[in-house]
Amino acid sequence: MISEPKLLSECGTHLVVDSKDEYHINIEEGTHQLIVMGFESHKAGAKFTHPNIIGSAKKIHEFKHYRKHGSKFWTAKAGVDHYLAIPRNKIYILPEKGYSYIPAEINGVKIRFNVSGGTFNGWTDRLGIKAHISVNHKLSDLKKLCEVAERETPFEECVIPEMDVHEEFRWNQLSANANPKIKEAIAKLIEEDKAPVIKLMDGFYLDSGYGITVRRRWKKNWTDNTHYTLEEKGALKSIVGMFDNMRYKIKSNQIDWHRTALANKIS
Repeated sequence: MISEPKLLSECGTHLVVDSKDEYHINIEEGTHQLIVMGFESHKAGAKFTHPNIIGSAKKIHEFKHYRKHGSKFWTAKAGVDHYLAIPRNKIYILPEKGYSYIPAEINGVKIRFNVSGGTFNGWTDRLGIKAHISVNHKLSDLKKLCEVAERETPFEECVIPEMDVHEEFRWNQLSANANPKIKEAIAKLIEEDKAPVIKLMDGFYLDSGYGITVRRRWKKNWTDNTHYTLEEKGALKSIVGMFDNMRYKIKSNQIDWHRTALANKIS
């Protein structure tokens, strides 16, 4: 049982975090921890490079969500994973019960290892020598982990997964759909009466048309502390366009922003 942070290198292969609540961690042997740290594709951390990063790879991140009545659903976002080898004598296991999310600290940054666990001797989590942590940490957190990461470790030749053609296309779609710069570039072309090509997501009878009007979210313009006016100057909400000689209002999430960007030569 631990009452204060303990170096992972000193934990052995079995750590009792709380004997009363029977919370344990089984630990795979090793001198270093391979950490996978992910970011959404439009975040600064996704584009960050450092010589202590073993490698980086595009990844479609899947997120599980729970509704109020208990059911769950999944969403997907384009991301980038960075692979870091951290010496275990630089990692502290915290005296907290994580239940599949082991709390730890590295170079002043608090993280949680996303691991598998189950009801064995109470609850037991298993920490392998490779583990993911939560996505979208601050860029400063990534920099702090890079400070203590090492190269020329047993993980130097680790296999970093590559995407196939279908995964790459889906990644590009998800990345473009989450990129406000692409949407604003298209909106600007419409507002300049340049009639950009608009490509729709799969499943629609019509495939493409051209944009003629932008509809934006209403934004409050405060005149004083109690009064405001509403102006249509917020984020892009929908586009009115011509499709097969018919005028349609197309919601933002109905547009394939990746193919739209390619059609209008927007990078």
